[in-house]
Order: sequence, then structure tokens, then C-alpha cells
Amino acid sequence: MGTFDKLWIARKCGIGMGPGYILRSFLPLSIIFLITAILVFAMIFISSVSDRIDRMLEVLGSGSIYAYAPFDGSLLPDGAEIAEVADTEALLYAEGGERAVIAKGVDDGYLAGMRGKELEIGRIDASLRNPIVVSSSLADELCLSPGDRLTMMVYEKESGRTRPLLATVAAVFDSVYPQLDSRLAFIPLSILGEADGYEILLPEGSDVDSILSSLLEHGVPAASFKSLNREAYMNVRSSLSVLYLILFLIAALAAFFSADAAEHYVSRDRKDIAELMVLGAGRGRIVRIYMAMTLLLTFSAIAAGTVLGMGLSLLSPSMIGLVARSEPAFLDYYVRSFSISIPWLGILCMLLLSIAVSAISVRVSLGRSDVANILVP
Repeated sequence: MGTFDKLWIARKCGIGMGPGYILRSFLPLSIIFLITAILVFAMIFISSVSDRIDRMLEVLGSGSIYAYAPFDGSLLPDGAEIAEVADTEALLYAEGGERAVIAKGVDDGYLAGMRGKELEIGRIDASLRNPIVVSSSLADELCLSPGDRLTMMVYEKESGRTRPLLATVAAVFDSVYPQLDSRLAFIPLSILGEADGYEILLPEGSDVDSILSSLLEHGVPAASFKSLNREAYMNVRSSLSVLYLILFLIAALAAFFSADAAEHYVSRDRKDIAELMVLGAGRGRIVRIYMAMTLLLTFSAIAAGTVLGMGLSLLSPSMIGLVARSEPAFLDYYVRSFSISIPWLGILCMLLLSIAVSAISVRVSLGRSDVANILVP
């Protein structure tokens, strides 16, 4: 574009004009601004929650990888934690009622390290009689607090019988994923005897699949949390794919509103356009000017909406925390706490799609007969 065209676009976008003119210039694109903010917020929220669910399947499930036999620890990357575990069924009897749970037998260091940090579990008093660790959702259901006593009926796999034990609540951690932790109790491995296998918890962000392949190549029978919790994992993945597709379609539809904005700008500047044509500006040049101007304002609206959406997403963990405290049952199938994870690639693709659809819709709009009549001398 020439210098005159750039000055015209800058002037019509509001540079050098009053706040009222600038606001009126952006008003036709307010829908794109709001929808972009909502979509960016939704993408960040969904990505953060899904990442947290995946991590909780590792922390509260059977680790990142579950090995069925002893193996050489040097096959694992630095920072990996290995723990002997055993699982069995149990019944808990407390003041608040009774509940069937999965009792996981663990050693003293199991709830330390990464698990202790992520579940915010402090040091466990090993001197307690049959210490048991439960989530806040299970504790609330059975009216349990640290130090309380309860009866636990544990099923012994080797003998094929159930025996009662008097246990003490050693700690209660905040429920993170009720679908898993509301029916889970950690007990000493010594109660169950020998371990069934070895849980490997990898640092967050590790390539689980490649590490699993390495173990299998060295003859270690093992499985990843993705296969051990296949139904839950695939449900999250498929839901994420469908939601992303819907969000992309909404972004594309929202971009069509830029065509209405182009018509608004042409109609607003009808007299100025007529003067330009009198001075010799051709229809093609006018179309290019208003297409560039509309896309510039559309890009500004999308950028501002993106910033707003990211800002709102930073508040989402606090919002979920409030919901968890007021209506805990509402989040039984979702995580109650998470950290923000921004899907940069997904957001970038969505924004590029919006801009591309806007460019097409604006070009078509400026070529339609009702708009073209305004531009004809």
C-alpha cells in the first residue's frame, strides 16, 4: 500500500481520533472479541484439567508405569521413584458409616517425594497403630479426622479370608480427583505381606511411552498408566478431541462477523469514499483499503480477546476451588485443583483459522452487490 492508503487506514481505525470514535470502530467486532476470550479461556481450562487428570491417574493409580517383576533401576531416568505395592479390597467401618475401598499397601517412603508434594501430605507418624491415609472426600463421608480410630476389614489374597484390624487415621489429604481417591486408602505394606508389583512414578512431562518401550525391550513385564486406566484415559482424550473440534468450529463461525463489520465501515464512510472516487481512486483500491482496515481491527479484537481469555484462565483454579468447597459432589468426575497449562499450538491454530476465515468473509462481503453499489461512482 501507498502512504496515503496507510494514513487513511490509520485514521479510520481511530489513530488521532477521540475515544468515542475508537470505541465505535471496535464495537462491530465486540462479538469476535468476546467469543475469542471465551474460546481461549475454554481451551486453557480444558487443557489444564485434562493434564491434571492424566497426572492423577499416575499419582493415585498405579504410577506412570507398573512393573510386574523386579528390574534394573538404571533403566529409568533421573528423578524416577520406584515403590513396592500391593492392592486388596477392604471395608472401612467408622462413625460416619461404612465404605468399600481399594486398600493399597505401601512402604514408608511411598507418600514422600513427588506424591507427597503433589498431594500435599506431610510426614506420616510411623509409630501409629496400623496407620491409614485417606482423601478428604472419603474422610468427609465417614466423618474421619487425623488421629481417629476405625475398623478395617482387609481381604488377604493368600489365605482367601478377611480379617479385622484396628487402624488409625494418620493423615487426610485434600481430594484431588474423587473418581479415584474417594475409594482409595493407603495402608502399610506389612499388613498385606509381599508386594504384587512395582510402581514407577516419573517426573511430570516425562515420555512415558519411550521409557516403557525401553523396559519392554530389556524383558521387563510392564504397562503404562494409559493401558491400566484405559477407559478413563481414552475418555479424557476423546472428550478433548471433540471439544477442540467444537471450539474450532465456533471460532470459524465467529469470524464471519467480520463481514458485518466491513459492511458497517463502508456504510459509515460512504461520503468519504465518494470523495476518494472523485479524486480518482478506483473501486479495487477502495476494496483493498477497507479489507486491510477490517482485518487489522479484527486482528486487534482477536488479540485483545486472547489476552482477556488468558487472564481469566488464571482465575479458574480459584473458581474451581470455591465450587469444590461449596458443591463438592458437582466435581466428583473432575479434578478439584490444577495448575494452568496453556496449549500454545492449539490457541495459535485457532487464531490463524479465525483470521483466515475473516479474510475470506470480508473479501466476499466487499464484493457483494449491496456493498459494491456503495463503491460504484
